[in-house]
Amino acid sequence: MTKKIPDFKSLEEAADYWDNHSFAEYIEDTEPVEIEVNLTKHRIILEIDSDLSEKLKKIAQKKKKSYDKLIGSWIREKINQEASN
Repeated sequence: MTKKIPDFKSLEEAADYWDNHSFAEYIEDTEPVEIEVNLTKHRIILEIDSDLSEKLKKIAQKKKKSYDKLIGSWIREKINQEASN
């Protein structure tokens, strides 16, 4: 017996629902999709003190960027400077 996937009002509601239900019961209510995966980026863990982290978040908010994108752009700039020396 297949069931129809409910309409959820929020991500929280959906998460709660899927915590208690098996997706296998709804497999026939799905359709295949194609996705593209970019494997050229790498995620790293960077340890910084909390004071520096707060300053970084404030700068990122002013620039309307996520702090990881801001750090990435700063690293890219520095690497380009060093590479041209």
